[in-house]
Amino acid sequence: MRLLVSCLLIMMSFSGACWAKVDLRTTKPLVIPEDKVTPKITKEDVAKIIPLDIQSNESTGSVMSRIADRGFNMWFNSPIIKNSLLGRAVEETQEKLKTDVVVPAATPRGVSHKFSFRVEAFQALAKVEYSGWVKAAVNYDAKASATDIQFKDKVMNNKDLVVSHKANKEQGLSMIGLAWSW
Repeated sequence: MRLLVSCLLIMMSFSGACWAKVDLRTTKPLVIPEDKVTPKITKEDVAKIIPLDIQSNESTGSVMSRIADRGFNMWFNSPIIKNSLLGRAVEETQEKLKTDVVVPAATPRGVSHKFSFRVEAFQALAKVEYSGWVKAAVNYDAKASATDIQFKDKVMNNKDLVVSHKANKEQGLSMIGLAWSW
């Protein structure tokens, strides 16, 4: 049966007959335009959204939350959104939630103290940084319910002593280290 249908189709194509009453000899070829408007999604784009450090014991809800957060951040940081009315309003709001306080030194050889307060409401982050006698930072991530505290003090020309503590609802981790800068 297949052989019969195949032979019939071949004979019809040589004879020029067409059931649709179209003359194939004078028909122009169909030109499908290339879509240059729709942005293409690359592997790099997918890697920016899908977290590559997923733990085997991590819940589906947690993974989905991270994917949604990363996707929203990528979308929001795109030039189209940043230059829109919404993007400018969010940037303006973020800037209003940043404050720096400087306490100048009382003497020329004294130490000036600087406090930086930052609230990134749309990322649910709060940050406090101090520089003066030492460098210190406290970061709180409300979505992950995690706190990160870090103290740095210069011990040599290009080396800092670092004391840090990271805590979330499941565990706490304290570290002491030596950081090089070159």
